[in-house]
Amino acid sequence: MQKTTRWIGCYAAVLLMIATGVVGAATPKSEQKLRQAGGSSVYFYDVASSDTHGTGKLMLDVKQRRFVFNGQDFIPLAEIALRARAEDSSEYVIFATGKVTPSGNLHIAGSWEAGVVPRDVVAGGTYELLNGFHLFNEGIFIAKLAVYYSTDGGLTWTESGHTDGISRYEYAYFSLRDHGIPEGALVREHAIVVGGKDRTGSEIFQCAYYACGLEFSQKYAGYYISGKTWNPTLSYKGTFNIRF
Repeated sequence: MQKTTRWIGCYAAVLLMIATGVVGAATPKSEQKLRQAGGSSVYFYDVASSDTHGTGKLMLDVKQRRFVFNGQDFIPLAEIALRARAEDSSEYVIFATGKVTPSGNLHIAGSWEAGVVPRDVVAGGTYELLNGFHLFNEGIFIAKLAVYYSTDGGLTWTESGHTDGISRYEYAYFSLRDHGIPEGALVREHAIVVGGKDRTGSEIFQCAYYACGLEFSQKYAGYYISGKTWNPTLSYKGTFNIRF
């Protein structure tokens, strides 16, 4: 998760520099690399590529209170939240959210309310903490439950060991801790279809060993797999808690 923090931090700094220039009702400084569109209220900021992220651009209309942010080479499927603090408050509130595409692109656009001006804007990426996965087999085949996990922020993925095979109408549990998945790693459910095509969930979670659901419980992500051997379908059904 460390790489996730570094990537997001780069963009957070960009947003902060722009927001600082806007709230003070002062003309943005040239050293902030802001460009004004003629004499309008629209400003642009170009984000150059680096070792940790690609290019990005933020458009901010200080008169209309609208913004558009487009970025490339973010961590795929990360949830990004933009938060702002009103001038008369010490509390941060989320004023925009977006999800990175599977190819690493990010598009967030919208507006902010009067009273929640992007004064100290910060961006953050979040992954839901998880203790394990569950798979219910509705298909006409044998399935095994495994995961793909990443310890470098989603750049590379490794397949784990798997459970025993389950037949139709049977289910399996996969404890991340018991299978040695590194704590803090990003994880995705991977269903192995014996003699057929495997399927991997698009949802990404973060591995946790401690109870991250209700008190004294473990949080699992539930999936169903159905269909035929040559064309199975994996469906996400949400998370649930198991007492221990």
